[in-house]
Amino acid sequence: MISKKTLFLVIILIFLLLPNVSLSFPKKFSSHINSLNKRNDRKVYNLTITNKKMAPDGFTRKMFVINDKFPGPLIEVNKGDTLVLDVKNDCDDVTTMHAHGFFQRGTPWYDGVPGQTQCDIQSKKSFTYEFQVNQSGTFWYHSHSKAQYIEGIVGALIVHDPDDPYLKNKDYDEEIVVLLQDWYHTDSKTLLATFLSPESAGNEPTPDNGLINGMNSYNCSGAPNGSDCVSDAPLANFKFVQGKKYRIRIINTSAFAAFIFSIDNHPMDVIEVEGMITQRRTIHRLPINIAQRYSVIVTADKPIGKYWMRSEMETACFAIQSDTLNPLVKAIVEYEGSDANSNASSTAWTDSQETCVDLDTSTLKPYEAQTIPDADYKLTLNVSFQPDDKNVTRGFINNSSYVDPNSPTLLKVYENKTTFDSNRNAYIIDKDKVVDIILYNTDTGDHPFHLHGHVFWVLGIGINGTSPDYNSVNTKDPIQRDTVTAPAGGWFIIRFVSNNPGVWGFHCHIEWHVQSGLVAQFVTQPDKIKELKSPDDWSNLCKN
Repeated sequence: MISKKTLFLVIILIFLLLPNVSLSFPKKFSSHINSLNKRNDRKVYNLTITNKKMAPDGFTRKMFVINDKFPGPLIEVNKGDTLVLDVKNDCDDVTTMHAHGFFQRGTPWYDGVPGQTQCDIQSKKSFTYEFQVNQSGTFWYHSHSKAQYIEGIVGALIVHDPDDPYLKNKDYDEEIVVLLQDWYHTDSKTLLATFLSPESAGNEPTPDNGLINGMNSYNCSGAPNGSDCVSDAPLANFKFVQGKKYRIRIINTSAFAAFIFSIDNHPMDVIEVEGMITQRRTIHRLPINIAQRYSVIVTADKPIGKYWMRSEMETACFAIQSDTLNPLVKAIVEYEGSDANSNASSTAWTDSQETCVDLDTSTLKPYEAQTIPDADYKLTLNVSFQPDDKNVTRGFINNSSYVDPNSPTLLKVYENKTTFDSNRNAYIIDKDKVVDIILYNTDTGDHPFHLHGHVFWVLGIGINGTSPDYNSVNTKDPIQRDTVTAPAGGWFIIRFVSNNPGVWGFHCHIEWHVQSGLVAQFVTQPDKIKELKSPDDWSNLCKN
């Protein structure tokens, strides 16, 4: 029989080996340890989607919640695990669930994109996503249906790797997850109906506020008469212990807003970009666009006190400015031993930062050297916005605006469909090829493009007034990621290996632009797709 002393030492050892992840709210320590101690395990998360009235920033509104929480529960797995997401749709709307950034290698039907990889989960029905986790890093999960994620169907998904070099070298003691989000006080159906009408003239809805881990305060003087609103709602609070080092995983889950993230007086060392471990690079202010993720290491070596965490909404990227929006979203970083009655009084970093562009990728380097293959062929995509025949401004890729079909593309592949309607923006890649995408952004706004099922090398990004030049792109040591920003009037060149059979979306992650048609899809190796046996419950979704 194991003695109490031995059992205690085992528990302490497990605690030391595994990072402690916090979303700034209490979580059961015992369940966290029991789950993450099992490698190559099958980890099951039950996610029930409902509607609920909540006031994340003091303004009460009806929204979506997962397991009665907003944001949704933190999902943690290990590299090598099988992840099971058992989704129960207990609200009145149809929905889906997308594990953002996951390859879904061998399971393309679980990518969660209506019209491309699945039919919707009907109201009061359930669907289970089950797939192998062969990646590690910082990810998130969200609905891919009708702008629902911006109303609450969203959460963080973290994949731990015992071979992560920064973990093995003990470069950090604990982990903190930070979700950044713009927030609207009007439901997305109403906002979307207005945006997709001539009335909007293509101007996107402006957020009412921003949130950090689902919290912020709103000045209710800007709320409509009769609103249920309370000013001075609590801010998110993060605990530091002096002398400890923290890995902070930052995720932008917005509909529209890019942010510049910082912590007063505390430099940050970037160590991860969307699952790719990078060499350390010290920065003070981090630009992060929609769907992008970074890990940074922050050392708690400042005097005991309270400091501001800042998420500055880049309103310069908005078509319309709001008089009631406070673009500075704050949270509190509180050292253990701080005066409970004191307020944060720190000052912001003064470093200048160009707006509406990514962190300069040329200064980020992979942790380990990579061999970059030559491209087999190049695909040129031109992005534009223009009115359709009903005078509704829509997004176009190569003069085609995507229309969400009734039957998903992946199902059509299984039905031996070899051609697709032009408004599906489907590009067929028959063989295992290396593809360069050269994207020109002719629009006056920036566009963060996300590729499903893959990561890509960022070979080059150019601002307005420049042109792609293969003599100057980086094919030696570029970083890999899955979301990159095309600057207004600019361009980018990315390279990926199309070795993952499936149907993979490629779209701007500004949610209003997704709904307006700024979407394409890659039908990769259709013959190989048909060799994969799809589950019956997946095809049965379409029978409803």
